[in-house]
Amino acid sequence: MFYLCLASDVSLCVEAKYIEPDVKEARFDTGGVNLLKVDRDKLASSVAAYVVNSIKEGADAAAMETARRLLGFALHLNPRNRDAVIANFQFKKGLPRKKIQPEYSPVTLAEILQSRATFLIKNGGDLNVVLAGYMLSVAVQVDSTNETAIYELEMYRKDNGEVDWSSLLGSEPKKKGSK
Repeated sequence: MFYLCLASDVSLCVEAKYIEPDVKEARFDTGGVNLLKVDRDKLASSVAAYVVNSIKEGADAAAMETARRLLGFALHLNPRNRDAVIANFQFKKGLPRKKIQPEYSPVTLAEILQSRATFLIKNGGDLNVVLAGYMLSVAVQVDSTNETAIYELEMYRKDNGEVDWSSLLGSEPKKKGSK
């Protein structure tokens, strides 16, 4: 296990641990979203592959939070997606992960997410617009050099506010001793 020490006092070390996203009911696995089920499944697999292939063993807390967000997003696209379910289980149990052969490179995945997000925003509807925000955020996470995705995310934030990951992932469990 990896420990993150925030001070010279070892008693203040925090274990970097994966916290499973709370996906009771998949938000975007519905006909109300203007993406075909096959497309949602393909995106879920591609995001899961990105997470498994990019988050290394012994990763820090920030990387674990990224894994949580991206896998939560994938599970909300398709809660039965094989790659996302297996990756989530392996991260939760701290098991070694086998590389997944991605269908898309990170650059291509980010471009697809960005273009689909633009399509969803143009189609309108609350669920489409919310999904577009998550897609843009994931696109920028996957490829931070994609200037179009960065611009679209900033315009999304201006028009709709910040992307609310807590509503997608559930709240983090309370730490012992905190109120």
